[in-house]
Amino acid sequence: MIALGMMSGTSLDGIDCALVDLQVRGERIVVDLLDARTFAFAPEIADLLDEVVRRGGGGIAAVARLHRALGIAHADAAEHFLAGRSVDFAAMHGQTIYHDGAAALTLQIGDPFALRERIAASVCFDFRSADCALGGSGAPLVPYVDLVLVAAPDEKRVALNCGGIANITLLPAGADPDSREIVAFDTGPGNMLLDAWIAEASGGAARFDRDGAAAARGSVDAALLAEMLDDPYFALAAPKSTGRERFGEAFLRRFRSALQALALDDAMATLLALTVESIAQAIERRDFEDARILCSGGGAKNTRLLQALRERLSRARVESSDAVGLPAESKEAVAFAVLGYQTLRERSANLPSVTGARKQTVLGAVAPYGLSQLLAKIAKEDAR
Repeated sequence: MIALGMMSGTSLDGIDCALVDLQVRGERIVVDLLDARTFAFAPEIADLLDEVVRRGGGGIAAVARLHRALGIAHADAAEHFLAGRSVDFAAMHGQTIYHDGAAALTLQIGDPFALRERIAASVCFDFRSADCALGGSGAPLVPYVDLVLVAAPDEKRVALNCGGIANITLLPAGADPDSREIVAFDTGPGNMLLDAWIAEASGGAARFDRDGAAAARGSVDAALLAEMLDDPYFALAAPKSTGRERFGEAFLRRFRSALQALALDDAMATLLALTVESIAQAIERRDFEDARILCSGGGAKNTRLLQALRERLSRARVESSDAVGLPAESKEAVAFAVLGYQTLRERSANLPSVTGARKQTVLGAVAPYGLSQLLAKIAKEDAR
């Protein structure tokens, strides 16, 4: 089964595409990554995202324009990426524009029908709503895929995704893909505050701190770091999830004066320390400080961040998820291809121990294209 997975995350920087071959082996899904690529958002979409998501402006008309624009952007990315290759189906996460996990409220936009018509294939989308309907936070959803693709029989692992928000999945040695007790949650900010601050401080000249160079030159303001870590989110028990609503502009507003009083490099070092410390504390509280930590997302490219994690968690083995065959930048796109496959197979793919939902459920909706033939092909593969 050839699938296209597409992910646009909280970093708001572009669309990750992954072409995968999915095969059922008993109760397991075997994934072969065939190709992967990231497409940056065009300036006009980046401006709309800034208006609607970062600044919360524009009203319903701006949301509608962004919904259509994102659908076309996904279609354009898919067309360029596939370059004439056909797929059995696509799965798109869409762009999160609002998330309040405690209220079981989340919204992803991006017109799936624009993608469907361009690639002439069924599209799975809206993966979080079903979990929310059962009282869950709708996030994180990738832990199910971590169980399938990352768990190992002989070592405990932490699947760390460091995008705009950081989240972890704690995988004991020999974790069962059907486990109902896996622990996973958002630890807090990943790259979000780092990207936002360097963009603000540079007047938009820089969008991110390449390789963590500025943070590496700076010194951490310990008092400011301690004040930031007093945010009540960090002490909340799992299940929990968070987003830009807590660790975006509102968070920066609280600490803007203190950050402005620091040299840029020191401010970046302090914000990076916030990401590292919140991740490390979450791992230590669950006695996983000696685990193998596999990092994906944009944070996996931040050499200073990985180095700081190694220094902070000296007993852990910290490395990119590339080490186990999952390219760090495309892991979530691969994950949503797997989740889309489960949607079409009518198999549950949420973990109530992670999201807080009342029970397991089938996730996602489908924009159908030749659906009867696709389902017949899936049924044949399942019967093998």
